[in-house]
Formats: sequence, structure tokens, C-alpha cells
Amino acid sequence: MKARPLLDTTFWLLVAVLLGLGFVAWQRGGPELVQEGLASGAQMLVRFGLIITVSFLAAGLAERVVPQEWVRSALGEEAGVRGIAVATAAGIVTPAGPFVSLPVAAAMLRSGASEAAVLAYVSGWALLALHRLVAWEVPILGLRFALLRYALCIALPLLVGIAARALLRI
Repeated sequence: MKARPLLDTTFWLLVAVLLGLGFVAWQRGGPELVQEGLASGAQMLVRFGLIITVSFLAAGLAERVVPQEWVRSALGEEAGVRGIAVATAAGIVTPAGPFVSLPVAAAMLRSGASEAAVLAYVSGWALLALHRLVAWEVPILGLRFALLRYALCIALPLLVGIAARALLRI
């Protein structure tokens, strides 16, 4: 996977969104509202910035520590549907939010995992993360509802990976 430049299109798009929101805030409430909004954003940066930094550093270390040969054989193109299943299982047991799972997904791609496997990983994490089922869904939504949702979603990450594999071969 080719490294993206630091100031790429995504960066400039976000700068444009920031400026647009700043303009709307100025129109609605003047400099006070702009200042309040920026202060709120700065508080979020302080709160989550350290978590994001540590997560990206850990993903970078994992990328270097886990042998690329293993990633390619377990999650690469040649792994086929087995690799998609392994990636789905890894997503299910990843006990963290997007600050961890998405840097891990990026590291998987850079280490030679197939796009289909990484799509299955992200889908498995998003739909079937066990920590979220146990800590949030069952206590808040109840066992019956949480298990019904889980059962209805169980095959989706595998289907996403298999579909992606087929589409990427076209």
C-alpha cells in the first residue's frame, strides 16, 4: 500500500468543512460562537488525542512485530475464504473502539492482508464485537433482542469479505 501524503485531499476537504462550519457559526452567533465551538473541539482533542496517538503507535509497532509473511499467508489473497474468516474472527474479538480497530485495519493492509479480509475484519468489529455485545447491548437492550440482532448479523462480515473478493477480481 502506497503511503499517502500528509496534506492530501482528505486533509483539504476537512479544512474546507472546518472553514464552512466556522462561517456558519460566525453568521449565527459571531466570534463568541466560533470561540465556543473551537474550545469544544480543543477539549475533544485533549480528551481523545492521547488515545489516538497511543493507538496509532501501537498499530505501527504491531505492523513491524507481526511478520508480514504470516499476515500474507493468513490474511492475504492466497488465504482465500479462510483468510476472510480469520479476519472476521479477529474483528469480533478486538476489544476496542475505532481508535484501535481502524489503525489495526490500516496496519493489516500495509502488511499484506487482502482488502477483502480487511473489509471482513472491519465489518466483524463493527457488527459483532463481543465486548460491545456483553458490555452494552445485553444490559441496555436485553438478552433476547441483543442475541437476535447478533444472530441476524453473524454471516454479514463473511459475506462482505466474499463479495469484496469477487468484486476486486473483476
